Amino acid sequence: MRRTEFLQTLIGTSSSASLHRRRLERRLRKSTTGIAEYVGAWDVSKASHLLRRTMIGPRRAEVFAVASGSLGAAVNQVLAETQEPSPPIDPQTGTTWVNLALTELRDRGPQLRNYLKAWWIGLMVKQRISIRESMTLFWHNHFATETLVVQDSRMMYKQNALLRRFALGNFKELVKQVTIDPAMLRYLNGELNIKTRPDENYARELQELFTIGKGPARGDGDYTHYTEQDVREAARVLTGWQNVRNSAPPASEFVPNNHDTGDKFFSHAYGNRVIRGRSGVDGAGELNDLLDMIFAQAETARFICRKLYRWFVYYEIDDDVEQNVIEPLAAIFRDNNYEIKPVLEAFLKSEHFYDEINMSCYIKTPIELVAGSYRKLYPIGAPDLSVPSSPNTNYGIAAVLRVRAAEMQMNVLDPPDVAGWPAYYQVPSFHELWINTATLPSRGAFTDALITGRDPSGRRFTNIDPIAYAATMSNPSDPWKLVDDLAADLLPFPLTDAQRSTLLYGAMGLKTGGEYDWTNAWNTFHAPGGNTATNRTLVLRMLEPLLTFMLRMPEYQLA
Repeated sequence: MRRTEFLQTLIGTSSSASLHRRRLERRLRKSTTGIAEYVGAWDVSKASHLLRRTMIGPRRAEVFAVASGSLGAAVNQVLAETQEPSPPIDPQTGTTWVNLALTELRDRGPQLRNYLKAWWIGLMVKQRISIRESMTLFWHNHFATETLVVQDSRMMYKQNALLRRFALGNFKELVKQVTIDPAMLRYLNGELNIKTRPDENYARELQELFTIGKGPARGDGDYTHYTEQDVREAARVLTGWQNVRNSAPPASEFVPNNHDTGDKFFSHAYGNRVIRGRSGVDGAGELNDLLDMIFAQAETARFICRKLYRWFVYYEIDDDVEQNVIEPLAAIFRDNNYEIKPVLEAFLKSEHFYDEINMSCYIKTPIELVAGSYRKLYPIGAPDLSVPSSPNTNYGIAAVLRVRAAEMQMNVLDPPDVAGWPAYYQVPSFHELWINTATLPSRGAFTDALITGRDPSGRRFTNIDPIAYAATMSNPSDPWKLVDDLAADLLPFPLTDAQRSTLLYGAMGLKTGGEYDWTNAWNTFHAPGGNTATNRTLVLRMLEPLLTFMLRMPEYQLA
């Protein structure tokens, strides 16, 4: 059974039919739009689409603020520079550990790794209107490393800071810095790659996953865009880079005595290029030659633009998308010396990005569901979860969110392997892999807990206030208007009449003609002196079932 049908069967709500129609339409109708700038109406639906795809859990107020301006202003705001965050803190000391020597951390590796993950989840919740967190996550998936393999939270923080700093910067320079990054040198054996024992691990992934991609196989060891010969020769180029022992903070260095100084001969895939061997400290310059050779290939720009497309739009890239979107974006990439921001600017302003067929068509990642739902439902501005609440506590809610996302098969800083999460490359399912018999119940249990404040075991879970969230709607005392406003904020497309009735008379429990029961309860609670336990219970008795039902609708799983 296809996961599309599987999703409908398991959720089993009245909205399954509309979801099926939407997903089927996306598969059947081809989009022939390109990257010409979108000139249609700029409204709340378009602004919501932009923020849903570039942020993690955009709030209603943010969407309306962006919609009140222009497309250009919105994209400029999304791509604007942001302040670098403070590093994670050790709750036991109230200070950071990321610049300490490894010997000072003793046996606290697993604990500090969890603090690092909670810190990043906290930044996602804390974010302002910006693409920065989404792009940092994109590069983490692209240059995937695992804390369980690296075994050094300082290195993983350093790499996260690198990805964050170059999130919208120069991709070629980012590849260079990742190549000599301490975490990557350890993860893919770069620090073991010496002239007497060359290690091909990073040299292979540099080409297959990080820059140019394989392409269709043309013969034994010939992958079109590179060959096994190119893997071997690239490994020789990269000999000599290693981590500095006991460095605080972590650092890498080039050791000339470990470098292969011979000439390196590449295959026909690279035009039979020869990289001349260099001795001494000049050997470090061979890395620049290698990257110049790879980035001179037109396919490198295409490969990265396809990955951006699958992250921000949809997994399927047909001939029309290749011709009308990927090729022109790749040309912009090359013409701008591999600067990322001009590509994203053209992409996020394009008619293709705002084509109706490309809206609300992919399944939210676990991070989008978990951190995004928490952020959206916290009405005024979520607390700063990126720091412990006090030196004597851990990261609290952020740690819970990290665990819940991991249960749904997206453990930040620990993707399954060097290829990242399968939802972005596994043919033919791609993002449908996020939904299965294990993860779907976890998704529903999580959103239930957000509203009720209790996890499935009955323990206190979070401090979301459903009443405070409902109060951010335009006219929450009117049940019809409340349901429509909630749907506009939570769901990617409008309710049908049948869905609206189900929510009002099923989930809220109102009677036909008795809609005033909600209005009276809401107004009584908000009247002077009305904020009593009894009145609050009466409001929540109708509001909690409404929100839990809406968060379990199939549409809520889509972005």
